[in-house]
Amino acid sequence: MIDKKIIFMGTPDIAAQHLSILIENKLNLIGVFTQPPRKKNRGMLVEESAVHQIAKKNNIEIYYPSTIDDQVIEQTKSLKPDLIIVVAYGIILPTSFINIPKYGCINIHVSLLPRWRGATPIEHALLEGDNKTGISIINITSKLDAGDILMQESFLIDQNMYSDDLALNLTNLGKKAMIKTLPLIFENNIIGKKQDENKVTFANKFLSKDRKINFHNSTEDVYNHIRAHGPKPGSWFTYKGERIKIIKAKKTKESGQSSTILNKDFIIGCKDGGIIPLLIQREGKKTVNLDDFLRGFTFSIQDKLNV
Repeated sequence: MIDKKIIFMGTPDIAAQHLSILIENKLNLIGVFTQPPRKKNRGMLVEESAVHQIAKKNNIEIYYPSTIDDQVIEQTKSLKPDLIIVVAYGIILPTSFINIPKYGCINIHVSLLPRWRGATPIEHALLEGDNKTGISIINITSKLDAGDILMQESFLIDQNMYSDDLALNLTNLGKKAMIKTLPLIFENNIIGKKQDENKVTFANKFLSKDRKINFHNSTEDVYNHIRAHGPKPGSWFTYKGERIKIIKAKKTKESGQSSTILNKDFIIGCKDGGIIPLLIQREGKKTVNLDDFLRGFTFSIQDKLNV
């Protein structure tokens, strides 16, 4: 297996961790594709992607085209890859590119396909209160996340998990499954399974407005909303014109009028109970625990939120 020529394509940290495990296993990485360096954060400094940084540190040839055009396709053909591995790359691959490697292109996707095709499967699994998730290794086709399934691994979701916890679990599972699957691919000892199109759900990207908390929903739905978007970028509500994020929370059976501050402990009423913020962040401020937040925050019991 170590003689097979592999190209890796990915951009964020979850992809960088998969690249690292390939390097640790001394696989023959002939090139890495990642998205171009971009301005980030408040300082708007140009930063290389997490994958770019790992590849540079390990002296692997790096390519960062903004699109996969004919020139990139010809360049990739000249590398004669046996396999292309894609993890959260972020650019659509044309069929003419997918067909280049002898053993095809595979993708490690962090959901149990066909559930949660798309960009944000981790957040959607938590938002919907799924009790199980996992990773899928699939053949890449021209249709997003719709290729034949080569391998799946699953686990139960702890109901106290937030998106960062779940991402870590899925990353670790994905790395192990990828290393286990590669020899099967190179030995032609694996058969892909068609996805059931009747069970497809889509994990569309979220806008900032989607992260606004609706306290008229059930306590469970509000709690799942906070888990899905926490700790970053965070779910939010408004109070007297200020946007405030709830980073972590817990449920309570204490109830009252929805979307209202119920008591001096800042319990917020939902449809069938309440939410207690545990970690909270005011605009332009650091994240603090509830006690520290309340020491510097003036409010009145029965005040409405999101008005």
